Amino acid sequence: MAEKTGLTGKLHYDFNTAAVCEVCIKGNWYRTTAREFRSFDGSRRLTQPIKPVGLGEDVINTPMETIEYNGPVYVLRTNDQVIKMDTETIVTNPFMPKAQKAIPNSSRI
Repeated sequence: MAEKTGLTGKLHYDFNTAAVCEVCIKGNWYRTTAREFRSFDGSRRLTQPIKPVGLGEDVINTPMETIEYNGPVYVLRTNDQVIKMDTETIVTNPFMPKAQKAIPNSSRI
């Protein structure tokens, strides 16, 4: 039997994963999964009920709240935090912010 390798760690979610996760790309809001939400480097927001919905309550008329999320940005599928640079992309490489920061200086050459 082979030993399990690869992505074996549990991802850390410091927000309500049952909420509607949305990210903003070029002024438009898009719904996304919690895994991609935690790795998105840009504006993020969560929409969730103001109070928990009980049994027999009117689910359709439940008041909702939308809050801007300013938590940490993680590399996709890891618990490694990166610096928020507002690139409006999903961070897949831990060295991505450093490389993008160097691009404006290299364009003068």
